[in-house]
Amino acid sequence: MICKGHISETRPGQSMRPNVLSGLRSCLLGLFSFPAMLITGLLVSPFLASLDRRQGDAVLQDPDIWWHLRNAEVLLSTHRFIREDIYSFTTHGQPWIDHEWLAEIPYYIGFRLLGERGVFLVMLAAVELVIAGILLLCYRRTGDPKAAVLATLIAVFFASISFGPRTLLFGWLCFIAEMLLLEAFRKGRDHIWWLAPLFAFWINLHGSWMIGLAFFLLFVASGLMQGSWGSIEAVRWTPLQLRKLFVVGAASLAMLFANPYGWRLVTYPFDMIFRQRQMVFLTEEWHSINFQGFYGTLLFIVLALMLVLTLVRRRRWPLHDLLFALLAIYAALTHVRFLFLTGIVVCPILSEELAGALFAPYDRERDKPLLNAALMAVFCVFAVRHIPTSATLRAAAVQCFPSAALSELNRCCKQGHLFNLFEWGGYLIWNAHDTPVFLDSRADIFEYHGILADYVKATTMNDSLAIFDRYRIDSVLEPPTSAIVYLLKHTPGWRVQYEDATAALLVRTMP
Repeated sequence: MICKGHISETRPGQSMRPNVLSGLRSCLLGLFSFPAMLITGLLVSPFLASLDRRQGDAVLQDPDIWWHLRNAEVLLSTHRFIREDIYSFTTHGQPWIDHEWLAEIPYYIGFRLLGERGVFLVMLAAVELVIAGILLLCYRRTGDPKAAVLATLIAVFFASISFGPRTLLFGWLCFIAEMLLLEAFRKGRDHIWWLAPLFAFWINLHGSWMIGLAFFLLFVASGLMQGSWGSIEAVRWTPLQLRKLFVVGAASLAMLFANPYGWRLVTYPFDMIFRQRQMVFLTEEWHSINFQGFYGTLLFIVLALMLVLTLVRRRRWPLHDLLFALLAIYAALTHVRFLFLTGIVVCPILSEELAGALFAPYDRERDKPLLNAALMAVFCVFAVRHIPTSATLRAAAVQCFPSAALSELNRCCKQGHLFNLFEWGGYLIWNAHDTPVFLDSRADIFEYHGILADYVKATTMNDSLAIFDRYRIDSVLEPPTSAIVYLLKHTPGWRVQYEDATAALLVRTMP
């Protein structure tokens, strides 16, 4: 009787067609819902941050990408990991490790397939995955799509400090994966074993694995006590949870040695902290935050908003949230590049404060799918129109790098001793293989051997000519407005071989 009833209810032409149409309509309403429109706009936001404000075109401005491409080319063509400097004449043959070798390969593959546009698309894909990961962190905390999107948009503004074709993006992707695993473990969903293979992957991508390890230790420490202190509360780990965390931590530490350089790659972040002081001092992104600028003002607004909402709503903070936020904020205050970290850590916490405080719950009955679809189409058209071509990127590079000077450089300065601008070293490594550089933005090996210190002295008019003689410099490639160019133009024995608005090439005419 049950079968007969079932057959009679599903005769063709009666109930099946309305059910299918109803399901299709529900699917379309979900596809063009208000949250879907907000998410589409959020994913388009990196195009605004990646536009060059001077030219209006997207441009690959990061000086590191060029030697990263060359490293990947050497690795994939020789099938050997780089273990010594092969690009400069000042430290040629000295030990050096390519500590971000795995993250370089996607950019190189992108370049081989689509040229400069391929590099841009790999960067864009990494940025979009970062945004999606932060959005997932926010939504899992709140369940409120509007609060999650707003908090993620604030994170995008923080993250824009590091937008570009950078290996760092892959490190932040690993960090987001770690945050998702830790949050799931605290809520009873046990996937914590994935941390060990994640760290094995992470250490070959970027040195930011050390940040992930620090947050893991804070996470474990937050559960070693039980109690409530005002708005702060801590819940002690169960013995089973604690044993599992210790085993996973030990396995993650062991997996760090699954790399082609062994202990040298594991200790590299400590080397950067304690030995590369001058590089950190010279690089702008390692400076403290400026509260007179955009990022400093944004950080102050976010912190003030969190403080006010916390006082008003009296929400209780888990101890690990407080420790995470304090570490992320301290890192951003001391080094501006860690604003990206602040966006990943603080903005999901902010989303909890925003949910229910600034927005009414999403009401599907009041949705306007046609308007949402129109806005989503506008966002998509905007994104597609702002994906630059390789020709556009090459043309924009002329404004930042000595592209036009390359032919003259290759003609008269092959195998010579070239003194080059620090930021141009990587570009020359990729585009002028036959011309060894004085130094490049790898920086570490040049600081070890005193080359970076001599570069700073030479470019600040401190025994410049004596330094040129010591290194037997026979050509100089610097911006035409630099003090070095002015000095050599007024020094006998030097002449201008090439000059344009971006670069000036001077060569020595006397021994």
